[in-house]
Amino acid sequence: MKRNSLFYTIVLAGSLLACQKEDTLKPLHMANPFAPQPGATDEESKLREEFYKNTGCHLLFNDTLRHEYQGLDGNGKPFYQTELLGLEYEILSYNNHSFRFDYLQTLEQKRQVIDFLQNNLLPYIKDIMPYSLLVANQINEYEKNPETLDYDSIGSPLTYKNIRCLALNVNQLWGLSPEERKTYAQDICYEIIFASFGGTANQKYTDGDARSFFQEGASYYGYPTSNMWLGITYNPLECGFLEDPYGTFFPSAKEDAVAYIKACLNMSEEEFFEKYGANDINGITRKKYDAIKPLIDATGIKFN
Repeated sequence: MKRNSLFYTIVLAGSLLACQKEDTLKPLHMANPFAPQPGATDEESKLREEFYKNTGCHLLFNDTLRHEYQGLDGNGKPFYQTELLGLEYEILSYNNHSFRFDYLQTLEQKRQVIDFLQNNLLPYIKDIMPYSLLVANQINEYEKNPETLDYDSIGSPLTYKNIRCLALNVNQLWGLSPEERKTYAQDICYEIIFASFGGTANQKYTDGDARSFFQEGASYYGYPTSNMWLGITYNPLECGFLEDPYGTFFPSAKEDAVAYIKACLNMSEEEFFEKYGANDINGITRKKYDAIKPLIDATGIKFN
């Protein structure tokens, strides 16, 4: 019994001591992996630090946030703690996509990108500034094949966004004139706005914020404009599309949305319906305009 009493006394004393020291404990301060290493003096770190001071947005030139030596493992080999950006991850989800990057190679390229971002792109997106920007010379996107479990290439997106980063593919930037840079920045804005709607491609994006817009065209997307069995040829402009009516296939959901985004950002409502209203015999164009315009306005992106 005395032994038990002694044991409890020791435990209680330890607990009291811990409580007394609790106020003096300080949290462990870890370096922000999105920022340059504290005290770094290399030219790239200086560029990134200055960019953050000017914009409040972290600039990344590769997707490795941390690669820190931790010591030796049980086999005597060096052990590193590595953290990747992980574009395919969200807070509570993971998609079946993966990405590979062709990084910028020279300081001159990085300076050109910073000039383009600060003078051409960021003035448009200042109200929806991302936490960080990953800039690469090429972004290659892959999707997992459910049958083979291999990752198949599905293209090279201009942008890709998750909650903590906006990735930009800038391989079209080199050699552009000032006016072409402006157009390129606006093309990126169309993609950013489209991505802000959310939704999934296999459901024609009808599960995102722009569901009512996409539902109007869901039965047309990607299908031929002519039905040889019924002897009917549809005019896309009369079905709520803004594309050339002489194509053989209806636009995809993304092409449809980007056409509206582009028109809404470059025209007033009066100009829009002056150009497209004559073909709106079924009122579909008006429905789609009314559905997508508030979502575009909510981003704060404006050209005029």
